[in-house]
Amino acid sequence: MRFPTRLLAAHSYFALLLFAAYVVVVAVIAVGVDVFGTLNRSAWEAAVQLPRWYALFVGVALIREYLPLYLAHGQTRRQFGAQAAVTIALFAPFLSALITVGYLLETLLYGLAGRPQVIDRVHLFTEPTQVPLVFAEYLVEFVAWIVAGAFIAAGFYRWQGGGLLLIPVGVGLWILVEGAIGKELRLPFIGDRLSGLSADLPQSTGLALGVGLGVFVFGLAATWAIIRDVPLRNR
Repeated sequence: MRFPTRLLAAHSYFALLLFAAYVVVVAVIAVGVDVFGTLNRSAWEAAVQLPRWYALFVGVALIREYLPLYLAHGQTRRQFGAQAAVTIALFAPFLSALITVGYLLETLLYGLAGRPQVIDRVHLFTEPTQVPLVFAEYLVEFVAWIVAGAFIAAGFYRWQGGGLLLIPVGVGLWILVEGAIGKELRLPFIGDRLSGLSADLPQSTGLALGVGLGVFVFGLAATWAIIRDVPLRNR
């Protein structure tokens, strides 16, 4: 089994298909809002909350599904750990690039329709056409969500129910990254109740990238500490 190239290609292809379908769904919703109401802000900005959860479950799948599969086919844990890091390092920017393209497509469509593409949340960017800043922001977010997913999944794989104890750490990684970006802390069913936990960090692209790199290194190191000698489980 060729890893990580085959795994990376499969996930990238699937993400591309999901992206195409998601763009169509968001476009249909935006048209509906324009027909039956007032379309005066970016629909894509709201829609990109969901891909973060996809990134989280990619991280979970790396450990829960692919770790035992590749160990059973002759990979060592060290080989898997190193190549999983490569997969995350390449897949996160791929997802970020898709999100950036989505903003640009929306800019084009809103321009043709004569609608304002207003961004009403805090970001590293102020306009959706600021491609490097858009890419940097979502790169940092996707790195944090994938790494958090892998870290939490490693805890559940090794200790089963004991993995619950690692969830606050995974959430902490996300809070740190969101604080560096300057975003409000919002999750489904929780809303802004986590806002009081937000890290009070000065907002800058350099700091956000530095925090993202730190989360990437810490998260992978912590995940490796859990899986380095984990027994292969029968499911």
